[in-house]
Amino acid sequence: MIQINQRKIEHIKIVLERNVEPVESQFNKYKIPYSALPELSMNNIDTSTIFFGKKLSFPFIISSMTGGPEKGTIINKNLAIAAEKAKVALGLGSMRVVIKNPESIRSFQVRKYCPSIPLFANVGIVQLNYGFGIDEFNKIIDIAQADGIFVHINHLQEVIQPEGDTDFSNLLAKLEKIIKKIKVPVLAKEVGAGIDKKTAKRLFEIGVKWIDVAGLGGTNWTLVEGYRDNLELGKLFAQVGIPTDKALSQCLQIKGLNLIAGGGLRSGLDIAKSIMLGAKLGAAAKPFLAPALASQKAVYEKLKKFKHELKITMFALGVKNINELKKKKLYIDC
Repeated sequence: MIQINQRKIEHIKIVLERNVEPVESQFNKYKIPYSALPELSMNNIDTSTIFFGKKLSFPFIISSMTGGPEKGTIINKNLAIAAEKAKVALGLGSMRVVIKNPESIRSFQVRKYCPSIPLFANVGIVQLNYGFGIDEFNKIIDIAQADGIFVHINHLQEVIQPEGDTDFSNLLAKLEKIIKKIKVPVLAKEVGAGIDKKTAKRLFEIGVKWIDVAGLGGTNWTLVEGYRDNLELGKLFAQVGIPTDKALSQCLQIKGLNLIAGGGLRSGLDIAKSIMLGAKLGAAAKPFLAPALASQKAVYEKLKKFKHELKITMFALGVKNINELKKKKLYIDC
């Protein structure tokens, strides 16, 4: 278990100190259809939305980061307090560690700091091949008092990781077998390499109604693991995956599937673009890591900045709410 905690500490250090975004964010190539006369007041723009039956002040979820080591406790507490104040959703980091090491539980017990927002537990889908089943899933959910649980899919990260779990066989069948017994809805997410239509369709068919496509363009966990052990290998495969916009486009073809856009969002403008590309929410983690190590106030200020940028984007477009924003179309400036 020292190994897992040490790995999480190394991940934090690498993400903070190294260039872990080798692929340019795909949101940069899109332009918004500017309206010269919006015919509305900035004060009347409503950025709110409903997610898991709870009202968010804007369509955003802080993506999963970490937990376990002492820094994980500080990070999760500051994220939770700020997310509650800003009224956005929060995803916790991978919680496998709580089964292996009960001492890490307190780093994920942040519900008391964020009682009114959607809060999500998280575990790697591959753990279904390493001893996890319905009991472990429900225990994790209980510990976090979660509204839902993300299963993250990360075979490319795991194979580059020196101590990675690489048996990804028959996972869909195993998830399908237990999904109806899991206490809360199951969501799926990648970790930076994107999700393709075929995979999304199979997940949807077994009961997964929400997917964070988490495509190329943000933090690259293949490269992060490369920095830990084999940088040449990490760099070789850092370009492998599906860009966020392409993943959204593919998964949008599945009727009834709800999409979250993770992978390269770095502003409120990017959140607006993700909504216009078909996502219900935007998501990001890296922009909040350094603030979370500093204070809950620093996280809140970053969230407030994102919301303000989203609101300005909507003003520039001449739309007064998120439903109107969804109807706008982006274009690529050739």
